[in-house]
Amino acid sequence: MPVSVDSPLANRATSVFARHASELEDLGGKDVFHHPAIHYVDDASASMRINNMSGGIVVAASGMCETGRIRHHLEHNLHRRDSTILFVGFQAQGSLGRVLLEGAERVRISGTDLNVRAHVRRIDSYSAHADQTELLTWITERKPISGSLFLTHGEPGAAAAPAELVTEHDPSLPVIIPAIGESYQLQSGTPAKLVGTARSDAAQLVGRDWQNDYADFAVGLKHQLARISDSENRRRAIAAMRMVLDDYAEPRDTRQKRVRV
Repeated sequence: MPVSVDSPLANRATSVFARHASELEDLGGKDVFHHPAIHYVDDASASMRINNMSGGIVVAASGMCETGRIRHHLEHNLHRRDSTILFVGFQAQGSLGRVLLEGAERVRISGTDLNVRAHVRRIDSYSAHADQTELLTWITERKPISGSLFLTHGEPGAAAAPAELVTEHDPSLPVIIPAIGESYQLQSGTPAKLVGTARSDAAQLVGRDWQNDYADFAVGLKHQLARISDSENRRRAIAAMRMVLDDYAEPRDTRQKRVRV
């Protein structure tokens, strides 16, 4: 089966691994980087021609499906029942990748509404990130840490778990999970000092926001309107939605006065 590696950056990184293949573990001296079934795609036009293939595997860096060539591969394959979209990396809340993983039936890509008929699957075993044990080992090997340890990556639950592990191993080490907008003063040999507080809307900035809700609503709107029996009722439904939006666009005190009247 042909395999297209469609990512210029990944291709350049792969060339580095290929040059040092003899130093890699678990290869047993085999050249896995120049298999005849693997095609490394750099040119954008060649990337688009992949979608004319009748079968095969496309490996494209996802960027959580927010950017890059994966977008046009999704446009051409999400509607196909014989396709599988396989995620092997983390997908943050609010990203298109996360929306697909959570079972969206329709999504919008580049202004086009797409029905999701492909199989959407995930596996975590291909992640190249260190796990909790490896991270803890990395931290331990850098002791003594005279300042503070900042954990800045991952969603709140994911960050809290390693923080607890670090504290169990070294209760004296200050562990900080900074919130959006916080700032700290760093001085050699002393714990970090908080000098700027978090933004008041920090909680709303993490995860889904109104724009994610709007995308879900907009994608499904035409389908919902099609369920209304006749065109006149559809127009009434649209007019009612406009009135609701206009109502919320008015200042709060104006709305209250109009409601009382």
